[in-house]
Amino acid sequence: MTNELHSPFADKTLKRKFFRKHLANMLLLCLIPLLILGSLAIYISDRYIRLDAQRSQEQMLNQYNELIEIIAAEVDSLSLSFDMDPKITTRLSSILSKTNYSYDDIEALFYLKNIIDVPANSKPYVHSVYVYYENDKRRFLSSREGLVDELSFYDVSWFPTYRNQTNFDEIKTEVRGIHQYAFEREPTKVISLYKFLSVKGVRSSKGVIVVNMLPAYLEKAYQTMNEQPDRQFFITDNEGRVIMHSGGSGAAAHVPSVRLTGNTDIAHFDEGLQHITVKKANRLQWNLISVVPRTSLFNLPAALIAATGLLSLASLAICAGVALWLTRKNYQQVYGIIHILESVDSPNPIEAIPQKADDIYALIIQNIVESFIEQKYLKVQLSERLYKMQALEFKALQSQINPHFLYNTLNSVYWKSVQLTGAPNAATQMIELLSEILQYALNTSKQMVTLNEEMTNIDSYIGIQQMRYKDRFEVIWDNVQPFADCRVLKLSVQPFIENSIHYGVEAKAYLHIKIKIRLRDSVLSVTIVDNGPGMDPSRLSEVRAVLMSDQELPGHVGISNTNKRLVLQYGQTCRIKLLSKKGWGTAVTLYYPQHVGDND
Repeated sequence: MTNELHSPFADKTLKRKFFRKHLANMLLLCLIPLLILGSLAIYISDRYIRLDAQRSQEQMLNQYNELIEIIAAEVDSLSLSFDMDPKITTRLSSILSKTNYSYDDIEALFYLKNIIDVPANSKPYVHSVYVYYENDKRRFLSSREGLVDELSFYDVSWFPTYRNQTNFDEIKTEVRGIHQYAFEREPTKVISLYKFLSVKGVRSSKGVIVVNMLPAYLEKAYQTMNEQPDRQFFITDNEGRVIMHSGGSGAAAHVPSVRLTGNTDIAHFDEGLQHITVKKANRLQWNLISVVPRTSLFNLPAALIAATGLLSLASLAICAGVALWLTRKNYQQVYGIIHILESVDSPNPIEAIPQKADDIYALIIQNIVESFIEQKYLKVQLSERLYKMQALEFKALQSQINPHFLYNTLNSVYWKSVQLTGAPNAATQMIELLSEILQYALNTSKQMVTLNEEMTNIDSYIGIQQMRYKDRFEVIWDNVQPFADCRVLKLSVQPFIENSIHYGVEAKAYLHIKIKIRLRDSVLSVTIVDNGPGMDPSRLSEVRAVLMSDQELPGHVGISNTNKRLVLQYGQTCRIKLLSKKGWGTAVTLYYPQHVGDND
């Protein structure tokens, strides 16, 4: 018993128990009132500051909404003239369709242009106004150039938007650029508002009014209304596309994903560390979004939280010091009692036991019992056998379909089709070609094939596509026979032929694809050139970056996998080379070093 009472474990445990008990008592007396008062102050200040911040946000958005309503009123004013006035509608439609003009036509055209010149020249936010009625000469009236046509005018990118529109009841918004002169490095950014001129009782449009606004005016107006320097302001359309934001046209900012539903006109919510206010500009179907860091809105609650935290830490330190002093004092008392208990076996007289030590005695007895139980438990643990843990792993068994069953099934479908028609037909021809492609793909005995074998497989694929797009494209093989025995990666050329046909037949009336084969310095190059839609510089740079990073190109898994296979087989120098120009076409070059890693 003496050894148990003097063990370091018992001393530390007893000290910890005394310390925790005294510290808890002190914290209850000091921290609870402080936390209650601090929390109440934080809650009240946060509530009133939040309400004031929301009112400030709403006031700014309401002012901005009034400006947008003025802009919408200008569009409606033009609509009253060119959509509701039959004289103007009839006269302008007639002028747009004529080849030769009389003196009355010229005078009428001057009057009509003056109608759209008024807002274009008097309103600082208006860049230009176009009025178009359906006519076979594709002419329209411009506030800048007068009567123009689609073929000669510098700005016709709004035509596809007008053609593709299906909802003619609302004003459509589009952010786009206008290149007026060839020497301009950057296009003039405009926000185009489309007001469709509809025919009564018909779900179609007879024309459109396009009002091109300058976003710089909206940004300047925001600067005059804004009172918080760290606020971000966005305008988005009803599909979430950004129309304007306070960072300028070149700034990249995170746009909150918000959409007001039902009859909700304005809403407030928090997203991460931002407080967001959204207001609906109903006439143009715009969302006005104000984003303010919560830290700038709620400085006072943050200061109260910091002060409460510091006071709590100070109180904790004071309480810990007092608790430590009380612990030492009580421990000395307990140690004296333990010394009395130890002196029972001693020949010396027993020291007097303190009369007021009921709680201390209970604690000592409990400690002794706990120590005894712990030692007994350890002995039982040492005498018991250790059980081995068994981990059972269940493997999910999935039956895999033998790919050759697909080939056999196609053969069955082929003969059934012949049986039904009594002779080979277009369907059987396609099945036969597809069977050849599948057999070629399922042959896993070799990954490297000759150019002639790859070309034969591609011809089968082209045969299927020719039956689908009859007289819509042609494929020309250039200089194939001299290099027919050269080794290439299996199924590495076909994805690019497929890509050319897929995008080319949609964009061109007749697609030309040319496959050029060259051998230079023991490196075979295969170039696939088409006259398809091509890519603009930004898209081309994006695709090249993805191919260089070995990431997967969305929507083009076959091309990404082919690029990776070429790199793994031949090294980094044999990545796909890609050239493209919007409206001209695309050229893809694959490189196959000969006598290097070309064994099966």
